[in-house]
Amino acid sequence: MKSYDFQNSIGFIVNRTARVFVKALDSELRKSAGVTFGQWKVAVMLSMQDGITQKEIANKLGLEAATIIPIIDKLEKEGLVERQVDQADRRNNRIYRTEKMLDLWDQMIECSLKIRKISVKDIPEEHITIMRDCLEKICENLNTDFNIGSDTDTAITPSNKNVKKKKVEFKQGVT
Repeated sequence: MKSYDFQNSIGFIVNRTARVFVKALDSELRKSAGVTFGQWKVAVMLSMQDGITQKEIANKLGLEAATIIPIIDKLEKEGLVERQVDQADRRNNRIYRTEKMLDLWDQMIECSLKIRKISVKDIPEEHITIMRDCLEKICENLNTDFNIGSDTDTAITPSNKNVKKKKVEFKQGVT
């Protein structure tokens, strides 16, 4: 029987690190902004394009449409988003950020920046750049070789004329 040192494999290390990142960010978001990591992901999608459908949000996050519904329900209950029936297709709801969400956005960004700062403490910037480049190349290699491209690696660009006008900047490199 072959042996495999899975604990030193890149996939294992990346997965373990990602889980710790998510737990740390979820904890900080809950404590400081009163939102969960799942709600943060939806907020990020809406910051990039307000007024997208529930299905589009789910696709871009790599989730099943049914998974996103309770997250959006909770955001709506807390007054952070509002659903509006899509005039072009009444079967769909478009999701919009509310003023309350916009007011909370800076706190959420601060949480993300705090976790990022802690995570890269004592790591030289050039190592971070190399790591980011290597991880991007690994992702590209796997996507190319296994033909597993997804909506999650596609940039969101505004296409809806009903997008609310307050611009929120989302910088690459934010956790």
